[in-house]
Amino acid sequence: MHILLIFLDGIGLGENDPATNPFAVAKLPTLHALAGGQRWLRTTPPTETEHGFFVPTDAQLGIAGRPQSATGQATILTGRNIPVILGRHYGPKPTAEIRDLIAEDNIFKRLVSHGMRATLINPFPPAFFERLERGKSLPSSIQYAVLSADIKLLTEAAYYAGQAVSPDWTGEGWTQFLGYTDAPTYSPQEAGHLLAKLAAERHLTFFSTWITDELGHRGPFAHAVQFLERTDGVMAGLLEAWDMQNGLIIVTSDHGNMERQGDRRHTENPVPTVIVGAAAHVFADQLTTLADIAPAVLRYFNLNLA
Repeated sequence: MHILLIFLDGIGLGENDPATNPFAVAKLPTLHALAGGQRWLRTTPPTETEHGFFVPTDAQLGIAGRPQSATGQATILTGRNIPVILGRHYGPKPTAEIRDLIAEDNIFKRLVSHGMRATLINPFPPAFFERLERGKSLPSSIQYAVLSADIKLLTEAAYYAGQAVSPDWTGEGWTQFLGYTDAPTYSPQEAGHLLAKLAAERHLTFFSTWITDELGHRGPFAHAVQFLERTDGVMAGLLEAWDMQNGLIIVTSDHGNMERQGDRRHTENPVPTVIVGAAAHVFADQLTTLADIAPAVLRYFNLNLA
């Protein structure tokens, strides 16, 4: 039994507007199939599909205002409604109070405490660790949850060894922007196959990309469409290699953003959650908000939050 949780930062279910919403125009046959042949839009209802469920998910969590990364991610990881506890949405990086809430309990800590294997599958270059050590940067809520469970963040060595997946899926960022000219690169299909292989090696594999959120803030629209279509290719490869009987794929987000190009701010839209696998009903039956994801992960492994 294993779970691959794919976290796409900053994607919501927006209007069917081809001028502002890349989800309204991108060619996404695999993602559409995961929503019963429908585009991922505000009007798309909860849908049961051949392999699982598509569930619009509340990211606002009862607190007025635009959902933010630190509180949204912390809610996904802990199963606690962090915005309600704080009385506000907050982000992008977690405050000391949010970090304390994450450190108390989260899905990484709970699985590790039961002797199970879990990791964040993204690699980080040396400059990232240097900024953390010098106090020039704070970890995200996701990174902090991993560190709080005494799980090491992966380095470029893991990426070279084929044990990590780049946030851009293909690894072109390592060769074009980080200067690792000999770093591995993958086609979207190959990246999907690699994800399936690595996820089968542990109980929880968490993949996170910030690129969707960055494209929401800055665009341009054409790049957002291209990245979605690349993601669709990855999902096609992943499904080709996935063992439906023994594993679950979960795709979700922390807040809307990418679906309204030109605004540069987060939205108040629900986010999509997709659950794929024979046991998908374990999630879908009780999923309405981001706070329901962590309890569902633990139910799948016959565990419970404290």
